[in-house]
Amino acid sequence: MKFRNWPELAEELLDIEHPARYLGAEHGAVPGNEPDERGFILTCALAFPEVYEIAHCHLGHKILYHLFNHQRGFSAERVYAPWVDYEERLKKAGRALRSLENKRPLNDFHVVGFSLQYELSYTNILNMLSLGGINPLRAQRDEDAPLIVAGGPGAANPEGLADFFDLFFLGEAEDTWLGDFTIIKDWAFRKEPKKELFDRLAGRPGIYIPSLFEPQYENDKFTGLECLKPGYSRVSRAAVRDLTGAPFPLCQISPWLKPVHNRVVVEIARGCSRGCRFCQAGYIYRPVREREQNKVLELTRENLTATGYDEAAFLSLSAGDHTQIESLVSSFMNTWSDSEVALSLPSLRVKSLSQNLAGEIARVRKTGFTIAPEAATARLRAVINKDLTEDDLLAACTAAFSYGWRTLKLYFLTGLPTETEEDLIALGQLAGKVKKLSRARINVSVATFVPKAHTPFQWQAASNFSDIDGRFKVFGPFFKKTGLDLKYSSPEASVLEGILARGDRRLGRVFYEVFLKGARFEAWNERLNFSLWQEALAYFGRQIPELLAERDPAAPLPWDHLGPFVSREFLQRELNKAQRAETTPDCRTGGCQNCGACDGVSPSLAEPGHVQPDRGISEVKDQGDRKPGTGPKNRRNLKSAPGGQPPETFRYLAEFSKTGPMALLGHLEMVEVIKRCIRRSGLPMAFSQGFHPQMKLGFLTAPPLGMESLSELMIVTLKEPRSPETVRLSLILPPGLDILKVYSLPKGAPKLKIGSISYQIESDYSIWTSQPLHPAALLSYTDKQGRIRVFDLAKFIQVSEVLDPCQLKLTILYSPEGSPRPLAAARALYGLGDEVRLRVKKTATVLAA
Repeated sequence: MKFRNWPELAEELLDIEHPARYLGAEHGAVPGNEPDERGFILTCALAFPEVYEIAHCHLGHKILYHLFNHQRGFSAERVYAPWVDYEERLKKAGRALRSLENKRPLNDFHVVGFSLQYELSYTNILNMLSLGGINPLRAQRDEDAPLIVAGGPGAANPEGLADFFDLFFLGEAEDTWLGDFTIIKDWAFRKEPKKELFDRLAGRPGIYIPSLFEPQYENDKFTGLECLKPGYSRVSRAAVRDLTGAPFPLCQISPWLKPVHNRVVVEIARGCSRGCRFCQAGYIYRPVREREQNKVLELTRENLTATGYDEAAFLSLSAGDHTQIESLVSSFMNTWSDSEVALSLPSLRVKSLSQNLAGEIARVRKTGFTIAPEAATARLRAVINKDLTEDDLLAACTAAFSYGWRTLKLYFLTGLPTETEEDLIALGQLAGKVKKLSRARINVSVATFVPKAHTPFQWQAASNFSDIDGRFKVFGPFFKKTGLDLKYSSPEASVLEGILARGDRRLGRVFYEVFLKGARFEAWNERLNFSLWQEALAYFGRQIPELLAERDPAAPLPWDHLGPFVSREFLQRELNKAQRAETTPDCRTGGCQNCGACDGVSPSLAEPGHVQPDRGISEVKDQGDRKPGTGPKNRRNLKSAPGGQPPETFRYLAEFSKTGPMALLGHLEMVEVIKRCIRRSGLPMAFSQGFHPQMKLGFLTAPPLGMESLSELMIVTLKEPRSPETVRLSLILPPGLDILKVYSLPKGAPKLKIGSISYQIESDYSIWTSQPLHPAALLSYTDKQGRIRVFDLAKFIQVSEVLDPCQLKLTILYSPEGSPRPLAAARALYGLGDEVRLRVKKTATVLAA
């Protein structure tokens, strides 16, 4: 893919936070697709209501992008929520929000599809539509406006957003998307009214058209939804039958800036039958379906090879429950550990962690270890149906510490049904017991429980401010004594989520009102203005205590017509068992529990015996004096050559340029891009030793973001010799990062040091005189750390040469302790104020003699 004109791009993106969010043209991005036999392409904007580094991580988004762009006649482009600074720049310039791939305005697509992940991101949806030139309100859109659709877990109760969307997709897309979107493509080709499209789509699995349902109220109480189309009173969900055969991306996009989860992701299973009663995902994605081991390894290999990532994640709601998990992990590590590719299992149940599994994961580096007890007492864990004992938890922590993990995260929920003060006290005590096991850093995250649709706790009350504050006063003091790091969820965010998660269509007016008043990014604590919501709720007569209150199990719920994901009768049985602190076994080991999830999907998956038994790790306690990192198959002690000497390495100095849009990458972002390119090249890179091996790649300078450079230097260290020309030809970098020369560094060569750096300073006007006005000026400014820096320019300026009246060359002596900034130096030398607009480009880096 190609970038837009560089001067135009620089004008738009300089001086905003993380400009790489808006570049596009990443490795793996698809600029377009072939038309169908009629010469027509249905264009779809895949919209995610969060910033780039969060949106990029979402697996469902990656799958949809792959589905559309690998089917003739369809094309998908990405669009993410702009941060507030870029939003202001778009408005000021009169530009619409556009896609990353082809910079197409949002209102120029046939379909705009949003992923609904988290209620506190929903105002971003309205803002993105508005910025894209689309009226957020469905009733006020013209017939020629794009079709606005949504899917994801938020579609389990989309009623609060019903006024803004034409239709919702319930469930999973892989088996049904082509049939659904072929109908939509034919409708778009014929330019028919939306009513014609809705008539054809209504009744298809997973298709919910909110305009065909009318909410009913009596004395301001929700009493149900009236179906306006005969035979369409209930919406079934779409579900994938065969996960192994389901489409999956083979070249996931490599981002410019570091995302929240910086790795290749491969889904190894979908669904969970453990039955934690608070967990919405555990109910709406039933039944469990596994991807076969060989297919998982094939997809992982394809993506790692294509992207150059150094970490893969096996994704599932409960990765340890995959029936081939130990063999799968062992096969992966045997293939990739010598290449220093690490593996992450982000959702591993405590009881599924075996000694062998812990040892395998630790073979390359520790990628993070999170344990989620959720509740601290056996009674409360029974209430939520969490199959875990305190001994299980402590044994898992001991295992992690024994294999070298030095940071561990514990995750708890407060505000769970039937919770008592004793449960809260036990939370602090249990965290303290874990702390006593090791000197490792223990991070404790405590979130507030929020009841969600289609769970046994959907009828339970959500927390108010006094509830949240009262709980913290009970367990908070324990963390002051223990030295544990505590992260407690924002009370405002928890209360707002509790209001929105079970809302009906009357919340739509509230969403629109707070959006008009500037609500954006409420999931970010610094952006959440709860008073806007209080004012809007009061204006429309909605009482916060009523919205948070317990619901009558006999009364209709706004989402009763959607699904069933699991049956309402099953959820009520589970609620009753929770109130008696009774547990329900996993249906794969304890027999079918008649939840209804397998109806029409894959009944065989509900049969008992389709899960690995809990492995147990109590034997880890008896390892005696085993040192961290010396477990089975751990490779950290195998790095040295015979005799204990480090293995021989070969060093190369590479000069490269960083121009055009690549100048908008920060230094660390550029380093990550180059590392992935090196991995794709197949060069035999050398790595550091120890518990966290790193690629031996060094940079002599770090140009500031936004500055173009014609001369950057990096040192590449290989474990096998190559000719400099081979290294140069192998390093295929993105346009704008171009390898200029490569030199082989002799063994024993002294450490390279920078002597001076030359810059070209440009102006749109003839301002440079033959001689500086103030050659002995003292330059003073405050750096990013708040320190006042003073430089005697006579000691630092080696060359000041006027190339022409609009261009000046400055050569500045380099000092590790700091050198004058080139623009500030030019202004001081020639007596120019900040009102004079200057541009700077780095032209040469000279090594010290």
